[in-house]
Amino acid sequence: MLLWAIGRAVIGRPRLVPWSDCRTELRRHLRMYGRPGSDPAPEYPFVALSRSGLWELHDVQGEVPQARGSGLRSWLNRQNPRGGLSERLFDLMATDEEARATVVESLLGRFFDREMRSELIHDLQLVGPVFEGFGAVPGVAVGQEFDSREAAAEVGVHRPLQAGICGTAAHGAESIVVSGGYEDDEDHGDLIIYTGQGGRDERTGQQVRDQELTRGNAALVTSMTAGTPVRVIRGGEGDPASSPSKGYRYDGLFRVEDYWSETGRSGYLVWRYRLTQLVETSQGRPQQPQLSTIPRHPQGRETPARATTTTQRIVRSTAVADYVKRVHDYTCQVCGIRLTTPTGAYAEAAHIRGLGRPHAGPDVAANVLCCAPTTTRFSTSEC
Repeated sequence: MLLWAIGRAVIGRPRLVPWSDCRTELRRHLRMYGRPGSDPAPEYPFVALSRSGLWELHDVQGEVPQARGSGLRSWLNRQNPRGGLSERLFDLMATDEEARATVVESLLGRFFDREMRSELIHDLQLVGPVFEGFGAVPGVAVGQEFDSREAAAEVGVHRPLQAGICGTAAHGAESIVVSGGYEDDEDHGDLIIYTGQGGRDERTGQQVRDQELTRGNAALVTSMTAGTPVRVIRGGEGDPASSPSKGYRYDGLFRVEDYWSETGRSGYLVWRYRLTQLVETSQGRPQQPQLSTIPRHPQGRETPARATTTTQRIVRSTAVADYVKRVHDYTCQVCGIRLTTPTGAYAEAAHIRGLGRPHAGPDVAANVLCCAPTTTRFSTSEC
């Protein structure tokens, strides 16, 4: 019962839940994870825990009966009280990962066999949302600096120790490093013209052969077509106006807006990408204007203003979307169209019941359709 309630705290469900709304769910959990052959009776812990200081019962008239009384089930059905963790414990489990891990491990170690622990953790949703590699890294702030590539890799900001692009053609790019490694790079602050990987002499740094639209280069194309943001990490050897003086710095999320191939300075074909910074990830850092779109030189400020902003967004599961698209071979379930791009087939994942308010739909495979981009422009009712 405690583990079930902790799971509710993790996923943001209400602290108190009426007995009539949870008894079937609790009975299922007890049948699956309780002692073999025992009769699942969630009414006993639902009431007994109220005497421990960890659990509360609300909307109760008269005295709460003893947990082992013969009329307990009928009392609960009649009164239908709301039960759940105490407010202090619920808030602690929802916000303090270290405390939650200690409590969960203690309960699992004391009452459950090792074989069923992982299944129980998954079923009761006892861990927070899993970071899947794309977007902002939990716990890492924009502007955070790292002494080395190894330090950036350790926290997941940019996992490769050498490659400048982290990602695959199938899933897109997670992150890139801008550190002056390619002669064709242009860094204008919130606008980057980034050169793809490959074709460079590792000793001299010069371009000695054409680049190919594979590996990380193809990953950036996938990020553009899918609209997924890319983390940008700048190194100390990049443009002095935009880069840290030493080491590496995480500079937020950028969107890949365009890509093309052209002959670079050394006479070889290179792939280039236009990336622009998402405003919500700038965290008040002064942004340099995109010079190509400014008709005259702005006056600016000697002391730039800074503002602190807080945003909330729904964290969609990349793994769920990828699974649905692969199951349907990137073929639209509505119109039957299968689109192909230079990096392979492309489709979008559309939620049948929207995740935002007021729909509050689940981010699970059963609630996702594989659709062509043209189909996602219409509402579900129109489809």
